Formats: sequence, C-alpha cells, structure tokens
Amino acid sequence: MKWGVLATGLISVVLLWCIWNWKPLEVHAEIASDDAFEGVTWEKIIEDDIEGPKGVIQSMCVTEDYIILIENYDDSAEKSDIIKAYYRNDTDVHGKPVDKYSLAKRVVERNYEHGNGMAYNPNTGEIAVALYTHLNPENRGCIFLIDADTLSFKKKIKISDDYDILGIGYDEEQDRYVIQTNVDGGYSFKILDSQFQIIEDLGEYEGSSKGNNFQDLCVSGDYIINFPLTLGLGIGDFLNVYSISRRALVSCPQLDFGLDAGTVDEPESICELEPGVFAAVVNVYNGDGSRRFSVYKTMVPYNFPAKPAEERKPEKEEAAGDAGKTEEAEPAEGAETAAQGDAQKDEQEEKPPLRERIKSLMKTTYSMKNIMKTALLIFFALDIVLVLYLRVLAIRRKRKRKLEKARRERQRIRQEIRAMYGERL
Repeated sequence: MKWGVLATGLISVVLLWCIWNWKPLEVHAEIASDDAFEGVTWEKIIEDDIEGPKGVIQSMCVTEDYIILIENYDDSAEKSDIIKAYYRNDTDVHGKPVDKYSLAKRVVERNYEHGNGMAYNPNTGEIAVALYTHLNPENRGCIFLIDADTLSFKKKIKISDDYDILGIGYDEEQDRYVIQTNVDGGYSFKILDSQFQIIEDLGEYEGSSKGNNFQDLCVSGDYIINFPLTLGLGIGDFLNVYSISRRALVSCPQLDFGLDAGTVDEPESICELEPGVFAAVVNVYNGDGSRRFSVYKTMVPYNFPAKPAEERKPEKEEAAGDAGKTEEAEPAEGAETAAQGDAQKDEQEEKPPLRERIKSLMKTTYSMKNIMKTALLIFFALDIVLVLYLRVLAIRRKRKRKLEKARRERQRIRQEIRAMYGERL
C-alpha cells in the first residue's frame, strides 16, 4: 500500500510539471528574412500639403481606425504643432462610410518639440511621442503621452537626463517599448517595459549605417526598422533593419518611391499597417518651392501561420467541384478581370483582418493551455484527496488488525486461565 501511494504521488507530480511547462504550438507571424525589404514596390495612398512655411512631417503611427501624423510647425518652442488623423478604413468608428485615407481629425494644441517619433499602444489607448530635442530644458529625455481618441496631451514621462529620445516603437506581442537615443547616447537602442522603465540596453549604433542620423523607428517581431538620415548626401533613400536578438544591423536596402528625377525627398517614419504591410511617410520638396508629404505602403515577404483545416477545406471542395464541371466558353477578358476583382473583394470582406485572425488563434491556443492547467490542478487536488483517503483506510485497517489481535490474545489468555483454575472463574 505504501508503494502504491508513493507511486501515485510521484506520477501526479510529474504530470503536473509537464503540463504546467507545456508550450503549445506557437503562432509564428514574422518578416520572412533580413532582406525582406529588398526591391519592394511602394504605392502612394495619401498625399497632402505641409501647412507650416517651415513645417515638416516628422512622425507617424497607426491605430485601429487612423493613420496619425505630427507636423512640426517650426523649430521654435512657442508654436503649436499639428496632429492629423486620416481614416485607415472605409468606415469611421461608428460604422458610417467615409473616404478611405481622407482627413478625419486635425488638432493644434501644444508644442511637441521636434516630434520625431510616435508609437501607439492599443492596451492603454495612448500614443507615445519621442521629442528628440529639448527646446524647453525640462523636456530633456522625456516622452509625451497623447490620448489616441482625442489626440490631446495627457502627461509627460522622464526617461533619462543623459540624452534625448530620437525614436520610439511599441512591441505589442511583448508589451514593451523600444527607443533610440540621440547622439548623446550613441544612438543606442533600449528596451522599456510597459511602465517606461529601461530593462535592457541593446548597444550603440553610431556610424553603423549610411547617413549621420536616424529618423523614427518601428518594431516588427525581432526587427527594429528605421530610416537613416541621408538628405542632402546625394546617395538616395535607405532603410535600416536591425535584429534585436543579434544586436546588429542586418540589412540596409536602398528604396525607390518612384519620384521624378531631381525631386528632393526625406523619408521620416515607418510603421506596420498589417502583418507584412508597412507604411512610410515622406516629405517631398519640389523644384518650384512647393512642399508636400506622401504616405506610401508596401508588402514584404512574410511568414504566416498555416491555415486551419476548416479554412483549407472549402478550397479543396471548390477545386473538386471545378474538376467535375464541363468546359464552358471563356468570358471576355474585361469581364473575367471584373469577376476576379469582385471575388477578391468579397473574400476580403468575408474574412476578418489578418491581424485579428492571428490574435484569435493565439488567444485560442493559450486558452487551451490555461484550461489544461486548470484541469490538471483539479486532478492533482483530487489525487491528493485520494491519497489521504487511502492513507486513512490503511490506518483503519492497521488499527482493526491490532484490535483483532488484541481480542484474540485476550481470548487465549482467558482460555488458559480457565484451563488452569476451572470453571469457577
């Protein structure tokens, strides 16, 4: 009995450890390689005027509903900067139809220094702004927080007194921020937790790429992506791709936004619209003195999770159905193109956004892990009760055997006494 109880306990402990440390099939959705941005094609989605006579679009981020930009009106500390939000979708937050990529909001409230970087945190509904400069001395090493819905200032957070914050990105999967310091900090990358406390320093990157400065950054999986400042160098536009795990610059592809020869442009900020789809904002300075900005998007090779069986099945059934049909006359080329376009549009409307599908799959996977943990805890608790019950039974049996042995011993003694002294006793 003792060995049985001990074996049951050991097996339960081993099972508990295995399930508790079990890692489910993880969903890997990430840029396919270091060279994913090599030779990509950029499509213009937004073009608008720069309002200030010395204004420059400095940073960009995206929320669920908007593409948000900061125009630094000028380099003074007195002028308020301009925040603009453009519709990201063809409906607004209330579901009403709107023109996709049209201007939705414009807020002129306060000065954001240079406003060189922005990062949206969907968990808090806040946008973190990297100031880059400190025209106001008390702003050195600070970031500003903006309400993502109202685009109004909320508060200021001090990161360090030793340097200014050049760019900032938010890693939603890890719930952390990545910042880049200015030259005073050696253009180093640092990782902050969700409370803006520095938890890791990734090293300095001064002189690691083309140009002599850096623009805003974004984080995608293991990669930090930003633009080096090459304006006026006559070498064109480039993109820097850094690996967080390897702590190194792994790619520096040259970019082509399809601008006319002789046009001066300055890429300022990049962010991820959807998994594998990136948007970049570029200031464009024309020869006639006019100044505009454009937002471009591109798609890069991306590793997506395999389709669930329920999503693959209709494709197979459709293919089997097509195989059984008799050959019909081919439609006109224009009609076929229109039909394909309608089919693709319908498919896109039926399927939820890829980011939401990935999140849903990840939530389901980790929910299963939590269910398994809960079930095992219940099993372990029941197992403890069973062990205790078996122990109680063993004690009762042992006690019963002792009582029975004592009873037999008393009977034997009485029989011996009777034999010795007779029935008088």
